[in-house]
Formats: sequence, structure tokens, C-alpha cells
Amino acid sequence: MTNRRTWMAMLCGLAFLCLMAANSYAQLGTVGGSGFIVFGRVYMPDGKPAPRGIKVYLEMPSGLNRYIPTDDGGNYEFRGIDRGRYKVKAINPDDPKQFSDPAESDSTRAYSNRVQIDVFLRLPMHDNRDNSKAGTISVAEAAQDIPKPARQAYEQGLKFQRENKADKALVQFNQAVELYPDYFQALAERGNVLSQAGKLTEAEADFAHALKINGKYAPAFVGMGYCQIQQKEFAAAVSNLENAFVLDPNVPMTLLLLGYANLSLHRNEEAKQCLQRALTLSPKSAARAHVYLAEIYANEQKFKQAADEIHQYLNSNPQSPDAQQLTQLETQWRARVKEQKN
Repeated sequence: MTNRRTWMAMLCGLAFLCLMAANSYAQLGTVGGSGFIVFGRVYMPDGKPAPRGIKVYLEMPSGLNRYIPTDDGGNYEFRGIDRGRYKVKAINPDDPKQFSDPAESDSTRAYSNRVQIDVFLRLPMHDNRDNSKAGTISVAEAAQDIPKPARQAYEQGLKFQRENKADKALVQFNQAVELYPDYFQALAERGNVLSQAGKLTEAEADFAHALKINGKYAPAFVGMGYCQIQQKEFAAAVSNLENAFVLDPNVPMTLLLLGYANLSLHRNEEAKQCLQRALTLSPKSAARAHVYLAEIYANEQKFKQAADEIHQYLNSNPQSPDAQQLTQLETQWRARVKEQKN
């Protein structure tokens, strides 16, 4: 299992998000014709454009709904739409388990008569989970016949990781994999070391190799998701992190990263659920969740809650590298609270 120090280092590698708009829309050139055009692309859980035939539903200001299927590139387009606020969602008729949270936009904020809303299909975070528990030896692990020198190298690598000696840890994990190429635990830990060094392509290859050997190894899914977050491949990251969650639902860092990835896709409710759960499991190791929750509340114009989340984070992490910036945000948001009361 990936040690907590490793994931704390990974978490520190994530840049603090700037406040982002609650809705997404395109600022494209004006197109002739009456009414607005609402268009966009639907993405599958793995981050790829959807195929032809995904059902896209538009809820208009009048309360009426319209439906259109995607084309071969996952694109859709509604024409002749009245001004107002829209909600768009998608359903995959070939796999009803895939669905999207409603994506919203407001044409009154657009600079042209074209409004873009991209939609991301995802898999549910349901309770139909694998029966294995954290710490339980899986069938794949039990079937391993790891040579003693390989195991010793792996354990020494973990020791160096705990001591923040990444170079020495990498040497040991290399040795463990060389002695036992199917050592998926060592592959995943080597991937963690490589990802921290910014070698994301090499790290992803290790995580993919580990999953090829053991397709139910949660730490490899988490490592893959982390690499994808670093490359801003958020939809793909969500897919891998949800796989990790299903296999092991009680790992705070999985939920923290999943919350971050969902937040980056403007899936605020899903992000909030993950972040709050992470804090419940481990208030200390998942403390950064307060910062991401603050962003969600600020986007919702709930400035008191946003400021309170920042305050909680700074109380537990006064030496945070971005403490000054966060303190300024807290001050600004408390000022907004006073403005709202006046």
C-alpha cells in the first residue's frame, strides 16, 4: 500500500486552483440566425470523445426539454434556443450506468449567440464494491513467488521513501523489478517516485504495467490518476480514481484527488462529496480538501463558508507555502459577506 508520506508529497505537487467560473461557455464569433446555438462535445469516462448516438438532453428556461444524438465525434448542437440559463446532460443508451451531472451555462453572460457546454459521462460511485478490504492479501498477491532478494530490495525502497530519499528508493525499486518483473507493488512504488520527479510518461508506464499484472491493485489506479491530473487529463483521472475508490473506499488521498479532479471538471457536487468524505476519514492528511471546498463555496456565492474552510486549513497548516495568498482570500471573502448583508 502506498505510504502516507508519498501521497502527502504528491498532494503538495498539485498547484492551488485559482477561482474559476461556475459555468463554461464559448466566446466565438457571431453566427447569423435567430436564437442561440448551444453546442459542445460529450466525453466518455476514459476522457475520449463519445461515439455516435449518445443522447444529449437540453433543459431550456421554459422548462421544456430537447434531445439530440451525438455525431461520430461526440459533438452535438441545438439551434434556435431562447435566451436564459440552460442545463445539458447526456446518457449512454448502450451502457445506462454511464451518466453525467447536469452542466449549466447562461446565455446572458455570453458575448455571442453561441454557447458551448461540454458534457462528461462518468461511472457511479456506488456501493457494489469488491469484497476485498484494505490490508487483505488479494489472490494476485497470494500467488506471488517473490525471490527473497527482490522482496528485500522492495522493503528497502519503502524505507528510503519514508526517509524522503527518492534517488535511493528508485535504485531499490529498480532492483526489485529486475529480479522479479511481475512485482506489481514495486512497479507502482517506482511509478510514485518517478511521478514525483516529473517523469510522468515513465510513471504511467509503470502503473499500466502493474495493472496489467494485477487489474485490481488500487494504488496503481491512484498513481495513474495522479499523473493524469498533473497533465490536466481530468476526465481520465476521474475514471482511474473511481476504480481505486471501488476497490478500496477508505483511502483519504484517493478521495482527495478524486475531489480535485471532479472540481477541475466543474462537477461541484461530486467534488464536495469526495472532499468531505476525505476529511471525515483523515482531517490531517486530507486537510487540503478545505481549500478546494472553499473554492466550491465561493463559486456558489457562499462566502462565509468559503472563508471558514480557508480558516480551518490555515489553522492546521500555518506554514503552507501559499498561506499568504490564502489569508488574502479569506479576508476578501469575509468582506464579501459584509457586502451581502448591507
